[in-house]
Amino acid sequence: MNNKPSYEELEAKIKILENKSSLVDSLKHDIEINNIFLEKLFDTIPNPIFYKSKDGVYTHCNDTFSKTILGVPKEKIIGKTLYELEEYIPKEHADIYHKKDSELFADTKEQFYEGSVKCADGIIRDYHFYKSPFIVDNKVLGLVGVMLDVSNYKNALYELAQKNKILSDLSITDHLTGLYNRRYFQDIFEKKLSLLNRYDYQFSFALLDIDFFKDYNDFYGHHQGDIALQEISNVLKNTLNRPNDYVFRVGGEEFAILFEVGILDSAHCVIEELRKKVEDLKIIACNNSVCHFMTISAGLGNILKVAPNTNSEAIYDEVDKLLYMSKETGRNKITVKDIIV
Repeated sequence: MNNKPSYEELEAKIKILENKSSLVDSLKHDIEINNIFLEKLFDTIPNPIFYKSKDGVYTHCNDTFSKTILGVPKEKIIGKTLYELEEYIPKEHADIYHKKDSELFADTKEQFYEGSVKCADGIIRDYHFYKSPFIVDNKVLGLVGVMLDVSNYKNALYELAQKNKILSDLSITDHLTGLYNRRYFQDIFEKKLSLLNRYDYQFSFALLDIDFFKDYNDFYGHHQGDIALQEISNVLKNTLNRPNDYVFRVGGEEFAILFEVGILDSAHCVIEELRKKVEDLKIIACNNSVCHFMTISAGLGNILKVAPNTNSEAIYDEVDKLLYMSKETGRNKITVKDIIV
């Protein structure tokens, strides 16, 4: 029995093979075009992108990664690990990246972190790193990494924070003297009273007034008066400059000081030092009935204890009375009292 295929059957099989071969060639061509497209797309993306095998070998990266980050053609990167690129990646950085990669392979979860990178042009830029494991058939083959340059964003945030700080400082600062203003005094005073009620806490509160300042202003004019205010304000700022010292201009020639001392008797010494320093400025006084130079009078209250919900204005009034006593009993002096209400 002859089982050999006929000529027509052979022709048909050959035709089928030719069609399959043509289909394979077409598929190969399509795959080649797709690969070219993907590579072009990969290199066109402005973010650095890389792919590593599970052994830590770079098997692919785009032009942005090779040129911007390392400054070398990708051919010098592909096939190498972090530690084989020591000419471009310092070992201490390689150790960090290797540790991150190991953590990603261990938990097979996406990874996000921020880091500073010294790029090929010598500029240090801030990047967000987005890394994900590449898994096929439940097997981790490698990882894909994308880097997002956030330097401009972070610089903008920093500049915004600086501008906000300036605005905040302006809102709590007296424009003439550079001291804190009355509004901020009220905020800090209330906070200190709140601490006083909750903790075993004490502080000192002084009100200072420039003696005969209206006479000085009337005689020399407001411009010269402003200069005198600034000179005295500088004495206050330079004398009380610890973290818990607060100096405020609360009126035309009136100042408030909130401060803390270890021993309450020391509070008087602090204000006495201010009184002497102001006199030592030797600003010629217009009314020299007290002194030939400009002086200050002060009321000083050592705030020891206040009842809950005590009105802050009541304590202010107590210290204001002390200031009034200093002015009524000769000026250029300090009247002190421990305040418990």
